[in-house]
Amino acid sequence: MYLKNGETIMSSMFRELVQGSRRISRDEFATTFGGIADDVIEMLDSEQAREATRQAREYMELRESLPGGRPRLREVEFGLFSSAPELERGEVAAVDGTPALPLQMYSSGQALCVGIGSISHRRPLQDSLHYWSGRVYLSDSRDTNDFLARQEQALFGISSTAYLRYFEVRHGLELEEPYIFFDGTLVYEWLVALQEGVDLYAELFSGDKQCIGVMKNIKANVVFSTFARALRTGELYIVETLEDHLLNSNVPNRNQGEQSRGTLPSFLNNYAPRILRGIFKPRNKVFGFEVHEEHLENMLRIMTADCQMNHAGHEIPFLLNRVDEEVRRNFNSRILQDRIALRMATQSEELFFEEMNERAFR
Repeated sequence: MYLKNGETIMSSMFRELVQGSRRISRDEFATTFGGIADDVIEMLDSEQAREATRQAREYMELRESLPGGRPRLREVEFGLFSSAPELERGEVAAVDGTPALPLQMYSSGQALCVGIGSISHRRPLQDSLHYWSGRVYLSDSRDTNDFLARQEQALFGISSTAYLRYFEVRHGLELEEPYIFFDGTLVYEWLVALQEGVDLYAELFSGDKQCIGVMKNIKANVVFSTFARALRTGELYIVETLEDHLLNSNVPNRNQGEQSRGTLPSFLNNYAPRILRGIFKPRNKVFGFEVHEEHLENMLRIMTADCQMNHAGHEIPFLLNRVDEEVRRNFNSRILQDRIALRMATQSEELFFEEMNERAFR
């Protein structure tokens, strides 16, 4: 994106970054931390920030309702478990994943492995592991040039987060439970630039399952963050559709996570207008959500009922807190990385020192 004088926003912002910086002496840093803490608080509580919050609150209260007359801003009772009997019956599962082997960039190829888990109030962890390496892909090379080209293609064509999110949705589709909590956004933007991702979400939204994605951190989205400061405890607000978000994804700071790679029209036209994005505040912290409009009322009722109100600053649904603990306990990436390092050392000391991260030897 360009400014009126043809300068890019990136170059303009970087100029502000370097020219607006203040040099701090070591003595200042040792005694008062250079006033950094005071400056941060002044920025957060500035008159401009308070005015933006006031205007956001006014906009929220005056904005038109959703189609059908459903309110965008509403008061909700969080943590009322009895209001969602589906939870106690074990009909609701939470899905989360973690890298069991973070994407490894070796001198001749890449590898990654993700662990996915789900849990309900009636059953323990159900898991699935998914692994890929470039071994077979590279072994099909026609010659050395093709071998190098394939390595470079893999280097720039792999999103480990998209890989993880794809198999989280696939795991959810395989579950018996009809109601699903996903950790993070319901739709991962990187995936809807690919036909495989669009097909996956088409399967999810055309089936019988009802799903909601719960975002633990919304600070990367300026619009969400602004409305979050205006939201009061016990309230929920529907900000926009996913179509609104994707169409504005080229606006600086509007995008959350990896930048959209160009949403396929089949998703943008058929599904994105029907995905609602919003925020909710059980107590002191605001979280985000994404849900299909047809499942809005049902999934909001179930999600708010399961919110863990005794978990200060993390009052998301109890099941999401539990599955997060379980997947990280069961898929500790350090164990597998140590095993690979041992096999390298056994194979060749030279291979071990060549492939291992140099930070391990400091």
